[in-house]
Amino acid sequence: MKRRTFIKTTAALGVVSLSSSLFAAKEPLNRSAQAYEIHFRFDLSAHVDKECALWVPIPSDIAGFQSVLSFVTTSDALTSLDTSENHYKARTLYAKWDKNAPSKTLEITMRVLLRDRECDFKPKRIAPELLQDAERFLAASAHIPIDGTVALTAKKIVGDEKNPLKKAKKIYDWIVANSYRDEDVKGCGIGDPNSMLAMLEEESRMRGKCLDMSALGVALMRASGIPAREVFGIRVGASRLSAAFSAAEDITKAQHCKMEFFIDKLGWIPCDPADITKMVLKEKLDKNAARVSIMAEKFFGYWENSWMALNHARDNLLYPANTQGVLDQFGYPYGEVEGEYLDPFAPASYRYSLSSKKITS
Repeated sequence: MKRRTFIKTTAALGVVSLSSSLFAAKEPLNRSAQAYEIHFRFDLSAHVDKECALWVPIPSDIAGFQSVLSFVTTSDALTSLDTSENHYKARTLYAKWDKNAPSKTLEITMRVLLRDRECDFKPKRIAPELLQDAERFLAASAHIPIDGTVALTAKKIVGDEKNPLKKAKKIYDWIVANSYRDEDVKGCGIGDPNSMLAMLEEESRMRGKCLDMSALGVALMRASGIPAREVFGIRVGASRLSAAFSAAEDITKAQHCKMEFFIDKLGWIPCDPADITKMVLKEKLDKNAARVSIMAEKFFGYWENSWMALNHARDNLLYPANTQGVLDQFGYPYGEVEGEYLDPFAPASYRYSLSSKKITS
């Protein structure tokens, strides 16, 4: 068995920076910062005499929020590739094993520094290329409709409001007020805005998880002329704000989807309506409680440093190409055995585990 180890740091690797595509504004660094050591482990050895392939979403540097300090991979894969060659420039670790390989393992160890990301809502000079790039996130996609019921709902929410930031706030507040977290939903949800709105019509409120609410927010904002997108990531540590936002050392099932929207003179603005609904459920709060109102206001323009962003790749073609085609979401590892899809919500099926440990020194 031949094992290969690749040691990469931000200096040697030239980690793909998403500062020009994820965030336009340079934010002050005088906030709480925390470093984590994160370990991904994969073992497909049980798939004897079968060709196996993995595409693992991995983090990139993000100005003012996230820095990848070191990155090490150890694998016995025939092919191993660190790439961002896809429509969304989503950084991906690809590994492929020949069917005759007696062992099929991959380990990734990285150190990541995270800071709170908080928008100050002060006008900034935005580069023309960032404005142009943001316009891509106005269009409909396979899973983000902006016509029909979505367009009608958006119009009802924003009314005659012309100010884009005020329109975005109305949409965010409306989602928080009309949705609740459903723990029976698999993974992060399916992210189907029309299904959410149909549920509202039938039940007078919407249930789901983070992708469901983020996708609805994205669709409503795009329908209102505001560029917006989901951002897939994973909780990596304890929250200072609520146990509802925290993760233990085992983060195998700690994936979480947030969202962001773009305002011409402010850049990309973070928000997270789904975590407010999770806090309501976990802390057994009344939706009208003062704590809910305070936190909802804070989370319009805020991401905490206990969550790591991966990408905003929705309806994405992987590279190298996979057999199953376009991927709906890329917040979870994606694997294929002889071209057949492996269920990421059942990590035992190809034995993967993700862990995170706070670095204290």
